[in-house]
Amino acid sequence: MAKRIVFIFGLLELWMQVECKESKYDNYSLVKLFPTKTQQIEALKFLDEPELGAEILKKSRSFNDSTDVLVPPNSLTLLKQFIENEHLDYEVQPNYGRTFENIERTPKRRVLRGFSFYEYHSFPAIQEYIDSLAKRHPDLVTLQNLGTSYQGRRMKLVKISSDPLAGNPIIFVDAGIHAREWVAPAMALYLIHRLVNDPDARKELDGVDWYILPVVNPDGYEYTRSNRANRLWRKTRSKNSIFECVGVDGNRNYGFKWAVSGVSKNPCDMETYAGPKPFSEVETQMVRNIMMENSKRMKLYVSLHSYGQYLVYPWGYTGEYLPKEWKRLDSLARMVSDAVQRAGGQPFKVLSAGKWYAAAGGSDDFAFGAVGVPYSYTMELTNGYEFVFPERLLRIVLPQYYEGFRTFAAQIKKEFSPKYVQRHVTFQENDGTNN
Repeated sequence: MAKRIVFIFGLLELWMQVECKESKYDNYSLVKLFPTKTQQIEALKFLDEPELGAEILKKSRSFNDSTDVLVPPNSLTLLKQFIENEHLDYEVQPNYGRTFENIERTPKRRVLRGFSFYEYHSFPAIQEYIDSLAKRHPDLVTLQNLGTSYQGRRMKLVKISSDPLAGNPIIFVDAGIHAREWVAPAMALYLIHRLVNDPDARKELDGVDWYILPVVNPDGYEYTRSNRANRLWRKTRSKNSIFECVGVDGNRNYGFKWAVSGVSKNPCDMETYAGPKPFSEVETQMVRNIMMENSKRMKLYVSLHSYGQYLVYPWGYTGEYLPKEWKRLDSLARMVSDAVQRAGGQPFKVLSAGKWYAAAGGSDDFAFGAVGVPYSYTMELTNGYEFVFPERLLRIVLPQYYEGFRTFAAQIKKEFSPKYVQRHVTFQENDGTNN
């Protein structure tokens, strides 16, 4: 085993001596580590050491899960020694960045064939689509201007309702707080498309309103599209007034149990810097305002992310204990997972976010703990391909995930829709069950 590790990493070091800024990740290695013992999971904390210079894409949640880490060429020897010392099983993919797809395509090609929901679109293209959708379906779609991002991109909330005056419960879905997770905005757009254009989806609109924010972090999202070296950027693009470093992890920036666990206080941390204070980012302020302004009617919040095929619920800031409502949260999550699986998709791994790994300042904890939204989840879409999920597979997975959202809607209507609840009460009275 040790000889094989030395041979593989020796070859990789020979191949990967040059690192070009424009193709930064081309010479990085994706190393997947598979812990089989509790002490190995503890030992993986070594990957956070600055001298390694590694970027952790995903942490192990159990013995049947991998920790995925991107390693620069000059750190391969150090990682090799760590793997040997801890007797870890592993897989290595060299030249990782060379697997990235070209980001930009000829705009004319998209114009000629129309807007496809099975492609990754630029933020301007997304905004153009939702603007046109609101004009074509004014009876169903209204747009709320939220303001502008840090770099001045105008952000709009898509509201979909067949009866805006009915006071229906609200399902709020957002996506793209982490810039590199392209499949999340793609799912949000597909959800909008199905709710508005699919005649069968009117059942999902009857008795429930949908609020969808397709890209929470448009500055970071566009930065990942600017060139291949930026493809795996995670944070916002705000500038720190003291340091030269850029960006905040938006999903550590919410004002509930802020910064008590799983965050970095270093502004130059590439992954989990929580910001100088809660809601320091204008983008997270917008999401907060949507929740607070609609707190009485909002009954479900889902934040779309990738990757790992997880559906997790509060608490995220701790794994020591669960909210008293955890069985209700867990039950609905498993119903959603079953619906996705029946549609041909992979089942979700369902658990509390803190049992996964504790990280404070998440939007799901804020929705549940501060706003009082009764159902709150983070949905990690896709398993495999890390953050570079291929466009060609969107046609397969997006309809599968949509079936999960139909299950979400059915449960929210059953519990909270005035029309449904009244119908259920009337049925009981007519049936004599109230005697």
